[in-house]
Amino acid sequence: MPTVTEASMTWGLTVPLEPVDGRWRRRDGPVYNASMTGNGRAILSAILWAACIFIVSEHAAGVVRTNGVPISGNDFPAFYCAGDAVLQHANPYAVEPLRSCEHALPHGSDLPAQYVTPAPLPPYVLDLFALLAELPYRLAAWLWFGVLLAACAWLAVTVARVAQLPSGAVASALVLSAVLGSAVFGQIPPLATLFIALCGAALLRGDDALAAVCAAAATIEPHLGLPVALALFILRPATRAWLAGIALACAALSMLALSPHGALAYVTSALPSQARAELFSSDQFSLAHVLAFVHLPASIALLGGTLSYLLMLVLGVFAANSSARRLDVAAIAYVPPAVALFGGVFLHQIQLVAAVPVAFLFIGRAAPLASWAARFLVAAIAATPFTLAMEHRPLLDVLALFCATGALVDAVPFGEGIDFTHALGGFLLAATCVALPLAVQQMLPPLAPSHVSQTSAPATNDAGDNWGAYLRSDPRYATPQIDAEASKLPVWLGLAALLASALGMGVTRLGPRTQPAWDPRPRIHLSP
Repeated sequence: MPTVTEASMTWGLTVPLEPVDGRWRRRDGPVYNASMTGNGRAILSAILWAACIFIVSEHAAGVVRTNGVPISGNDFPAFYCAGDAVLQHANPYAVEPLRSCEHALPHGSDLPAQYVTPAPLPPYVLDLFALLAELPYRLAAWLWFGVLLAACAWLAVTVARVAQLPSGAVASALVLSAVLGSAVFGQIPPLATLFIALCGAALLRGDDALAAVCAAAATIEPHLGLPVALALFILRPATRAWLAGIALACAALSMLALSPHGALAYVTSALPSQARAELFSSDQFSLAHVLAFVHLPASIALLGGTLSYLLMLVLGVFAANSSARRLDVAAIAYVPPAVALFGGVFLHQIQLVAAVPVAFLFIGRAAPLASWAARFLVAAIAATPFTLAMEHRPLLDVLALFCATGALVDAVPFGEGIDFTHALGGFLLAATCVALPLAVQQMLPPLAPSHVSQTSAPATNDAGDNWGAYLRSDPRYATPQIDAEASKLPVWLGLAALLASALGMGVTRLGPRTQPAWDPRPRIHLSP
């Protein structure tokens, strides 16, 4: 007599199932329904989507009224002008012609005339912005903003489908971390995170070629995409040829765009100068920033951050392997970039969105302890301020509390009902992450402005060094703020808990709480 079993998509394991009232139940687990359970969950998800769209629309409309385009700040103008420099066969990592271009754009730069915002992106990424630079600036800004908004929506749907959660939960978590904190400034982490999410989805479908392409595309943010590519190369042999071929193609594009010497300058000059420039910036989450904050020499801080990033690359592969064995193969793509966020040399708050896919994967798929560690990380990321120097303002804190609570209340795996524990626990986690920096600010005295310098722009033509001089001259960035530093504690704790949970799956049997992901129906076959 054949037995009905559920086939794991990842490692070929089989788990006995029993039919109960038209549904399938694990003999050792909960009952699963092939469809979304309850209209209430769908209604709540739709309400959260509507709220997110309203918040983003209102914010974008205000930016358009001020700037004429939906993108504010100095980041997209820097990328646009770097692309224009590539078209002119000039050095996009130099002060000129970048500075002249930025200050000539409408609302292109709010820096003093002697300063420039750098574009420390790989040459093959600047080729993309060279295409945008062929367009008028306003048209390019609208087009790029549309691409980033579409990426955020696609990211929410993809992560929700993989983790088997309502998409409104993921959308809520992305409002501050991806849209208002990144897309509105023209930054690319939402796009890189989308490629990470699509890489995990491709692995679930068994498409190693597409997974390799998505991992390579995620290297538009190199320190986020590299951990994914490394994990695939080691754990998925079928991706190696694809990754090697794409790496050669990117190297060729870089040399065609800037010449071999210019492409090499990105690694030997642009990256080191950018790391030095951002060392004391108050919105940095890197270990290098922490070491500089406690007054270690800059060289020691940068070395410590570099070594920690290399260590996290290795740990990310181990954690991805153990998580994939207990959950789903998507963990190979989702775990490494989140682990790489813990430490490092250069980590802005906008890159924290790369931890969103694995956090929701753990919420939907992992055992309760790991699931609640992931919930805490979601609350911390969703509630992290995005303003200058990460200041706290009442309206911003209320928005952060709403976004984080909405994400956690709605983040209930399919097959389970929304109960009081989820609702109250989600609200308390979100409120803690919002209130902690405010409480610390009230209890501790202000920090001394030890890093502020009145030095003018240096004579060097390196854009990173020029940017560093500006940061050291602006108290908003150079003066440590006690609430800004306290805002980072929940994020660091959440990342540490997630890393411990992922590594713990290798030594403790923290089994999955739901059926294999992607298709909400149990995968069934008959075995003799």
